[in-house]
Amino acid sequence: MSNGLPDRKHLKRIPVWIPDNQSVIYFVTTCCAERRHIFTNNTAIKITLESLIKSAAATDWNIPQICFMPDHVHLLTAPMTEREQKLSKLMQRWKSSSKQRLNRAGIEGGIWQREFFDRLLRHNESLTDKWCYTEMNPVRAGLCSVPEAYPYLGTPEAILKRL
Repeated sequence: MSNGLPDRKHLKRIPVWIPDNQSVIYFVTTCCAERRHIFTNNTAIKITLESLIKSAAATDWNIPQICFMPDHVHLLTAPMTEREQKLSKLMQRWKSSSKQRLNRAGIEGGIWQREFFDRLLRHNESLTDKWCYTEMNPVRAGLCSVPEAYPYLGTPEAILKRL
């Protein structure tokens, strides 16, 4: 415990055991360090989204949907080349590059929690359910009255156009 964090033994990733004809899609949630409200303005979101787009391209991941909440981010992501691609490579690259860029923009200190939560979606119904739940997050948090009114929800390209 030299860094003040407990030593954790990480489980090995379970192989993707879904039919070969079905897409591999992960639902990911990652939180801000100490649940800081970092994603409350266009600048922070634009920097972080641009970092994600570059990181996804560099590691061969597709990001079809994303939702920025003030203190966390939800996204759907799918590997573009291999079903067993390491999601951790995308997340590490994105968190590192976005932290550096946000710090340079004056948002100092810790940006991300070290870990992230991911769930392999096993069928289309699960995908629809997860995204419908995610779309309602800004409504439940009182940030908008309907999901369509929330500017930080949708495809990365659509969000960038609104910023």
